[in-house]
Amino acid sequence: MNPVVETWRGIASLLVLWVHWGPVLGWPMGPMAFGFTGVDLFFVLSGFVFAPTVMVGRAPSLGAYAVRRFARIYPAYLAALALYVLLAWHAGKPLLYLPEHLLMAHMQSREMTFYYNPVFWSLPSEVAFYALVPLLAQGLCRHSQIRWTLLFALALALRLAMVRPADGATQNLAYIGLHHLPGLLIEFFFGIWVWQRSQLPLKAGHAWALGLGAALGWLALAALFWQLEQWTGGFDWRNGQIGLAAAACFAAALLASLQAPAPRAGSWAEVGGRWGGKLSYAMYLLHIAWLAPAQMLVRDWGVLAGSAAAMAGLLLSCWALHVWVEEPARTLGRAWAARMLPPRSATQDA
Repeated sequence: MNPVVETWRGIASLLVLWVHWGPVLGWPMGPMAFGFTGVDLFFVLSGFVFAPTVMVGRAPSLGAYAVRRFARIYPAYLAALALYVLLAWHAGKPLLYLPEHLLMAHMQSREMTFYYNPVFWSLPSEVAFYALVPLLAQGLCRHSQIRWTLLFALALALRLAMVRPADGATQNLAYIGLHHLPGLLIEFFFGIWVWQRSQLPLKAGHAWALGLGAALGWLALAALFWQLEQWTGGFDWRNGQIGLAAAACFAAALLASLQAPAPRAGSWAEVGGRWGGKLSYAMYLLHIAWLAPAQMLVRDWGVLAGSAAAMAGLLLSCWALHVWVEEPARTLGRAWAARMLPPRSATQDA
């Protein structure tokens, strides 16, 4: 478990939470209106985590790999989906698109994708990248640097090629592709690049400059996003493409932060970062379910007290989902996967 990666996972989940809760609960927004790019940060982190598997040039055991990935992401997702389906049923909403959501194949239209929980949109892309990892590992088995450079260029070209024909009104294939693979593949590749570059340490001054540049770059993109909102009168595809540049800023920030000394075990920084990472997936899944209760609490108790109470409830539910579903499933998946591998080939799950 990399403490830097865990901390960044927590930050990513908080960015996404802020952009969904903030406007409704009366939180100050400013640059945090750009917090939806926390999803892009998650993609960069996934690329970083799987980079050793990809770049080692040896495909993992498919059965064991599939078991670990399924156990890591699906049980918690299924529990969250059941909650949102129950909330939809209680509200009298037709229970549409259930097979697509159960199969994580719901990234077919905006209505289908957002029907139960808008943040579910990113999960099919994440799963598609998981499926691609063994193929990438096999494809990079020789001359990996040359092939990696070509793949990186191809992913970037595909992303840029879909921008012009993408039509959000008709939600054509180019539009869907920009929000799925191959459009998002370049953001995962940013994470792989960070892992590659992190094998060669940066000088302290260079790391500080890189981190500062990444922060200023993200803030500049947030300002550009706000300006585009004013010009266009709403969100459109031009705004969304800023996420690619935000992913590059996150990649630079991640690389810079990897040069920092590890926090002391048991310190507030170490404990907060570790638990921020542990609860990040649950927070990503559950925070929309707490939005309506948060609104009621803010109305009755005020912004500060109501938001604090709602956050406490959310964190408690995230802890329960992590302890009762996510971690047991992950442990079971590791055990099943280990039985499918020779003793020396068993590896720890990401």
